[in-house]
Amino acid sequence: MKLVSLATDFPSQSFTQIECLEEMRKAPFWRNLKDRSKLILEKVLESDSSIKKRHFQVDDISEVWGRSAEELNKHYELSAPSIGANAIKKAIIAANIDPHDIDVLLVSSCTGYLCPGISSYVAQKLGCRNNIHTQDVTGHGCGAAIPLTQIAHGYSKLMPSACIVTLSVEVCSAAFYISDEPDVLISTCLFGDGAAAAVWSSDSGDYEVYGYESFLNPKEREKIRFVNSGGKLKNQLHRSVPEMTAKAVKKLYDNSEAPKKIITHGGGRDVIDALEKKLIEAKANGRLPKVLIPVHLSGQSCEMDKIHSLSKIYGFKIIEDASHSIGAFYKGKPVGSCEYSHMAIFSFHPV
Repeated sequence: MKLVSLATDFPSQSFTQIECLEEMRKAPFWRNLKDRSKLILEKVLESDSSIKKRHFQVDDISEVWGRSAEELNKHYELSAPSIGANAIKKAIIAANIDPHDIDVLLVSSCTGYLCPGISSYVAQKLGCRNNIHTQDVTGHGCGAAIPLTQIAHGYSKLMPSACIVTLSVEVCSAAFYISDEPDVLISTCLFGDGAAAAVWSSDSGDYEVYGYESFLNPKEREKIRFVNSGGKLKNQLHRSVPEMTAKAVKKLYDNSEAPKKIITHGGGRDVIDALEKKLIEAKANGRLPKVLIPVHLSGQSCEMDKIHSLSKIYGFKIIEDASHSIGAFYKGKPVGSCEYSHMAIFSFHPV
């Protein structure tokens, strides 16, 4: 299966971290928060996190917080199909096809729930054929891109000449609410709304996808997941996630067949620290990577200067995946400008 085109779409409305904080301070919930909770919000939103702005499918930033569970779900139902369809339109234009050419539509999302799934709504908005194959993938969260691609690969074997479209769409503003729980507060400071689409074919495309490795560790599941809290989605996030992620990546890396030389990660200072520890171990074992791919997410750049410094020490090349930080800046330079890397690419990863 080969990649034909990639495209992303984000709501036109965007807000800086400071604008978000100023609006929070005006909101009714602010006076009811504990002082510790206010300090967490201020520390995250005022810090140099490399998040210059976030996109939300709202007309007024004050709409983001304070919705009921029913209102949040309605917001998801209205927003997700629209953002997703826009991303696909861009992808099929780049592939020089139209909606009637799409044989298979696969959609992943975790920030809301619709039944029938989003794929039905997106196919309708695009005007696809009524015999299109659709499938919705839920429950994978930030790790949904690979399972979605695996399903697409299966369809490419079943239908060798099929035009397959994968879509990852998240409306994180449909999962935002405020409480005194630290993981809830941090989550509402980091994420935004957006979608990414990819067109796949067995007949054309410059990049071929093959070979998958998985690592399932259920005992760590409670450290990063959505839970239902009064009908709302609460992002449960433990401080050990960066280290846990680094260990999982190392296990996959150690057990992999060819190419064996690719590592991907979502950035962040804790991830960099964990990465450096693993690089030290890899050097001691004679298994240093040749390539590292930092993945910028939700407008938040990885710590590229630190990664660049590590590349000088350990001799690997850097390829930036900058598709989800379009318009963002890192230390005064556009994300994906190769200021700290050898190459920049785009992917289909959500948000």
